[in-house]
Amino acid sequence: MSYPYPADITSIAEALQAKIVAAAVASAFTVFPDDGNDMDVWYGDQNTIGRTPSVCIEPDEKQRTLEGAPNMTVNEFTVFILIYHNKVQDMQITRKECDVLAYEIEKLIHQDLQLLNGGSTPRLIHGFVRSNESGYVYKGNTLYRVARLTFYGKNKTSLPVA
Repeated sequence: MSYPYPADITSIAEALQAKIVAAAVASAFTVFPDDGNDMDVWYGDQNTIGRTPSVCIEPDEKQRTLEGAPNMTVNEFTVFILIYHNKVQDMQITRKECDVLAYEIEKLIHQDLQLLNGGSTPRLIHGFVRSNESGYVYKGNTLYRVARLTFYGKNKTSLPVA
C-alpha cells in the first residue's frame, strides 16, 4: 500500500511552478504593478534570461530513508526557486524589487504547506521555504540580481514506489 503522496521530485517542482505562474497571472505579486506581473517562470535554470523578472524552478535532490513499518520510506525534497532581475535603474531599487518578489513568493508557498493537488489531495506532509539568499550572477555577459529560495518538502511512501 502506498500513501497518496508522489515520490518524484518532478511533480513537486511542477506544483511549485504552477503555483507561481497562477499567482503571476492573477497579478498577486505587488512588486511590479506597472508591469502587470509580466514575468517568465521556467522549469529548470536557464542559460540565458530573455526578460526580467524571471523565476526558475530548479529541482535539487530527493533523499529517501527507511522508516517505521516494513518498506515505508521518508522522502525529502529540495527545490531551488531562482529569481532573476535586471532593470536599468538604481541598483538599490533593483535589489529591493528582487527581495520583495522573493518574499512574496515565499509567502505564497507558505499558504499551502502540503502543496494540495486540486484543493484536497496533499503532495507533501509539509513543505516550506527553508532559506532565502540574495546575491548576483552572470549569465550571457549580463549581471543579474538574484534571490535563491530553498524549498524543503517531506512525504512518505512505501516501496516499491520509485
